[in-house]
Amino acid sequence: MKFSKRVYYGLVFLMQLHYTWPSYKTVKELAESDGLPHKFLEGIAADLRKGGFIDVKRGSMGGYRLAKTLKEISLLDVILCLEVDWGHNEKIETREVNASDKQMIITEFLNDTSESIKKVLSEIFLDSLPQRYSGDDSIMYYI
Repeated sequence: MKFSKRVYYGLVFLMQLHYTWPSYKTVKELAESDGLPHKFLEGIAADLRKGGFIDVKRGSMGGYRLAKTLKEISLLDVILCLEVDWGHNEKIETREVNASDKQMIITEFLNDTSESIKKVLSEIFLDSLPQRYSGDDSIMYYI
């Protein structure tokens, strides 16, 4: 399964905020720290704020921080927040009145598969991300 850049950058953004908790960080600081596109990240941050995943504080000491822990955020939550069309996929229906039994079976199969994928993604929480990150971005030199 391929994920969009919005989901990818959104996950990086949430993980960055996890490591800077409880401080507020600006989008500019976070974008520069991982080489992410600043303007694109601003749009993602706005969507994550609307979704209730992050808080915003205005002013010179302001920025963004997590509103929920990574343990409370599922991968499905992030996808539905950042990929509006993905969450609004209607169930597939056969368009023809005289659909064959094979077409009906395929339609049912695809609908069931879609629901299964949503169930699996809803059970994957972001608290597993920090466990995968060693935290050491330095380059090791061997002599």
